Amino acid sequence: MLTSKKTFLFLLFVIKFSLGLCQKASDQDDFILNIPEGEITKAFIDTTLKEVRNYYYSNNYAKAINNGETLLNLARQIGYSRAAYKISSIIGNSFLQTNDTVAAKRMFLRELELAEKRNDSAIYLGASIDLGNIYFYNKKYSEAIKSYKGAIPYAQKSKDSVSLFILNYNISDGYLNKFEVENAKPFVKKLDNYIVAAKAKPYQAGYFEIVGRYYVLNNEPKKAIPHLVKSIDISKSIDYTDNLVNAYTYYAKAEANLGNYKKAFNLQKEVDYYKEKKYGIDKIAAIESESARFKLKEYQQEINKKALDNARIEEEASRSKKIMLWLIVGSTALLLSFGLLFMSYRKRKKLLLDLEQKNKEYLYAKQESEAYARAKSNFFSNISHELRTPLYGIIGISSILMDDKNIVEKHKEDVKSLKFSADYLLALINDVLQITKLDATQETNLNKITFNLEDLINGIMKSFEFLKAQNMNTFKINISKNTPLVLIGDDVKLSQILINLIGNACKFTENGTITLDINTETISNNTVKLNFVVKDTGIGIPKSKQEAIFDEFTQIEKEGGELLGTGLGLPIVKKLIELHQSKIYLESDEGKGTTISFSLNYDVANQSQNSVSTINVQSKISINNKRILVVDDNRINRIVTRKILEKYKAKPLLAETGPEAITLTKANKVDLILMDINMPGMNGLEATEAIRKFNVNVPIIALTAVEIEEMRESIKNSSICDIIIKPYDEIVFIETILKHI
Repeated sequence: MLTSKKTFLFLLFVIKFSLGLCQKASDQDDFILNIPEGEITKAFIDTTLKEVRNYYYSNNYAKAINNGETLLNLARQIGYSRAAYKISSIIGNSFLQTNDTVAAKRMFLRELELAEKRNDSAIYLGASIDLGNIYFYNKKYSEAIKSYKGAIPYAQKSKDSVSLFILNYNISDGYLNKFEVENAKPFVKKLDNYIVAAKAKPYQAGYFEIVGRYYVLNNEPKKAIPHLVKSIDISKSIDYTDNLVNAYTYYAKAEANLGNYKKAFNLQKEVDYYKEKKYGIDKIAAIESESARFKLKEYQQEINKKALDNARIEEEASRSKKIMLWLIVGSTALLLSFGLLFMSYRKRKKLLLDLEQKNKEYLYAKQESEAYARAKSNFFSNISHELRTPLYGIIGISSILMDDKNIVEKHKEDVKSLKFSADYLLALINDVLQITKLDATQETNLNKITFNLEDLINGIMKSFEFLKAQNMNTFKINISKNTPLVLIGDDVKLSQILINLIGNACKFTENGTITLDINTETISNNTVKLNFVVKDTGIGIPKSKQEAIFDEFTQIEKEGGELLGTGLGLPIVKKLIELHQSKIYLESDEGKGTTISFSLNYDVANQSQNSVSTINVQSKISINNKRILVVDDNRINRIVTRKILEKYKAKPLLAETGPEAITLTKANKVDLILMDINMPGMNGLEATEAIRKFNVNVPIIALTAVEIEEMRESIKNSSICDIIIKPYDEIVFIETILKHI
């Protein structure tokens, strides 16, 4: 049987061995506190304390425990008791955040005992608040609230405004977690009295979050949103993850209560992101290691102290039977401590496994969501082709009928109405497809294409001639003299922006003027920043609608209650401008008109890059007698294209399939080929490559109903010269042919 002294030394060896293992694991982590030699002052302790507190508020509990431990020892060395309490509070609350209430309570009770010995009311007050936190983190809100209320008289007596802020905040938090909004109300209101004293950013962020949460739970979402946004801004500046989770959660609920479900969905993504950031697996493992190491060091200190006491007792009464009793008691306490440590370890391990499982579930849900988004995008891509193909026939035939002099005059207005309706339907389809694509793909890339700005603007304005005449409006285009015309950038997205803005101006303006101003803001080296301003003299936008007008499906109401537009144009414009890293600005007076402006950056092309040429189509002789092969599997599309080419005196050949196109190209001298892409059997790209094997010179233009951005990469890697999207503007169609013939 081991003697009492040997028993104690054996237990001491076990503790030191465990500490060594934990220390070895900890040494692998980069938790380092730089301590200046000979400069350990209260000022140094205060400065470093701020860093430790920042680790806590940014959820880096491992560093808060590790560096806090070192700083706590330094504060005790120089007798800085107030700082020692604050550090102990941070370490204890770090244990609370990892659900280790045993270790947290141990820290808080020790500081409470020291405060009573020193008769220090400030430390006693802080330790009382920390003990209340134990109830709170165990979701025993009623007991926590009772504890906080009991500490309020001490804070009032010492006139400690910061502690009064913390106590009223914690009581409000407890009541709101129990959804007792009326009970929370007086304590939320009291926060206004103390927030001035609580200048630290975490307090400021918490104040705006709790007020915002109160308004949400009190069914006042509009009042809640500004407070929650302010809380989010402050929390982001200090990486206060816990508060970001709460603020985004109730921000999403507020938007959902207002009916803004899409915005609420996007805000919920932010909640998921910060939750994932908070509960990262590596972070839990680091916290587990540092927590165990810290507590083992605490135990080692106690054992060393106990060893000295026992040695003194043995020297005074070496033969006393009481020695054995003390050793038994000490050993039992140590074994109990080890038991508690083991239980705490098992608890943290279970938490880690639960987090791993939740991460797997989250990843699976994320993959399912991404698969759904891809399926939706593919569906809209396919439906785009199916919708545009019949529209090509309607728009094309109606355009031909409008130019037919044999049509009775009374039917010409009917044909115009038919074409207008088809054009409107095409615009609506384009808007729906565009907003769906922007949401589904989260596109971030901009194409780099050389284009002529003046040609692009003229083409856009021509497409609005009918709507301009219908509403009896006047167009004005002003391009400053110092604006370079040949640019490199994403011409398609610029077209989409201007078409939507000018289209809106045309819809909401009658007998007025629509002006497009383009000015150079800055130009340096080979880059230019252009400012675009679209101004109309239409019905204007009410002040109450000006913030919501950029939300999807928000419509403007005319006199008599008629809703105009689809509510998609401006949201699309906003997304496209943000894709250019820019912002859109709106000024409007109801009844006077609207001005929308934005700025975009482009590269300036040199003269050799100018691949865009202005073509005058006034003379229709340009394609006279030119033999143009039309390849399309749709019979109506072939008829429409043939009639338009015959209108311009060309001699079209028709092919229904890729192999038939190859045969006709071999048998005839063809000046140009219009090639459909989506054809059964051999598609347009395959047919083009087959033709290039025996004829490398004939121009081949893709004539397709597929989105231009979806086709651009395929076309770039093929020998096709250009793209025309069906349905097309007749002038653009002929101009494109003339560029290559």
